[in-house]
Amino acid sequence: MKKQILALFMGCVLLCGFSGCGKTSKATENKTTTTTVSNENLNKDKDDTDYKDIDIKQSEKSDYYTPIEIKNGYDSLQTDDQRKFYDLVLESTNSVAEEKDENDIYPCSIVNMENTVLTQAEIRLVITAVKEDNPMLFWLTDKFGFSNTEGYTAIQLYSYEPPEKIKTMQNKLNKEVNKFINSVEYGLDDFSLELLAHDYIIDRCKYDDDVKDSDDDYLAFTPYGAIVKGNAVCEGYAKAFGYLLSQLGIESKGIVGKGSQELHMWNAVKIEGNWYYTDISWDDGKEYRRYDYFNITESQLKKDHTISKVYSKCSSDEVNGTNGVKAINFNLSVPECDSTEENYYVKKTVHFTDLYSYQNDEMTNALYNAANNKEKYFHIYIDPVYLEYNGAVDQLFVSGDQLFFTYIDTVNSMYPSNYIDKSGVSIIKKENLSVVTVKLSY
Repeated sequence: MKKQILALFMGCVLLCGFSGCGKTSKATENKTTTTTVSNENLNKDKDDTDYKDIDIKQSEKSDYYTPIEIKNGYDSLQTDDQRKFYDLVLESTNSVAEEKDENDIYPCSIVNMENTVLTQAEIRLVITAVKEDNPMLFWLTDKFGFSNTEGYTAIQLYSYEPPEKIKTMQNKLNKEVNKFINSVEYGLDDFSLELLAHDYIIDRCKYDDDVKDSDDDYLAFTPYGAIVKGNAVCEGYAKAFGYLLSQLGIESKGIVGKGSQELHMWNAVKIEGNWYYTDISWDDGKEYRRYDYFNITESQLKKDHTISKVYSKCSSDEVNGTNGVKAINFNLSVPECDSTEENYYVKKTVHFTDLYSYQNDEMTNALYNAANNKEKYFHIYIDPVYLEYNGAVDQLFVSGDQLFFTYIDTVNSMYPSNYIDKSGVSIIKKENLSVVTVKLSY
């Protein structure tokens, strides 16, 4: 079999956007190329390319939190041959040519496995696993060459950048990651650590609406784009978030699928023994930082997301894009996410539980603090254990006693730093989350 260069679908372009109170999604997918780049089999023994080791540097460890190794990809592999191949592929990412090849990209050193033949689907699985576990390999393209002739398997990955530039960029990325890690104070629980990472990326990064695919800016799909450049698309947000969580000792997984029918990536995060979905790029609103997708359940997620199949449920044609079947972006594993215990609104906002409470100290105290800080948005969790959502919102804002305006009168009588203007109040209903967001005016 001749050497082939293909696009790895799991590492291809994934784009989404979120602006205002709605969602604006954009997506493209790299075309699969099956160009024969050599008349000879891909073989390490016949390769005379000069490769240079990058000497990959890791970011500093926190003084207070123990980082964890990301192994979701490795753990999803099914055979010893796949796991051996994984180790060899990962090693090859540290060895990159100093000159571009005829495809205008920098080859990584060739990986050979003698006496082993992996299928194309297995090769894609292994490369996907390596990228899943190592989000900081920002220089890798979504292309790879391979040969799986009788008796051995060989592959070659490719880099966007030469070795020396990779080192320089890596130092810049590590510097910023280290600043964040060193800023995290002692004694925080996992929820608080996750919240810090979530807010750090949203505050630092802007969603790049101008990027349609990796040809526009490949770094927008990497942690480097999100953390160093401050511009990324959903893949860059998700990979940066997952990496920061790992440095703080929190397990997470990258999840692929669709958001509002467009290709998309987000995270599953394990907090206090339960898994939750967090979609950080969709929490990055133009007007304010959102928490609508912070630790939500699968049923909440599926209102506007669909989750791609796991590899074990895919046919080889679905993985490879062969025989007229469109290749899919597969997941390696998908955890069950059904807990609301660590949801942002459940943990951090006022709970409304009584339709007939004219005096609600929790509500008025929280609203008073919001007024003092001149916060534009105030969130209320309508506790579904006690109240029906629409009836409660109606009682608070629309008909009857309009309790929320009673609470505003109480707060204004307490002389906050900023007087709340009742005539300027508006609401955003989020029934799926049992939340109503109040836009305050002063």
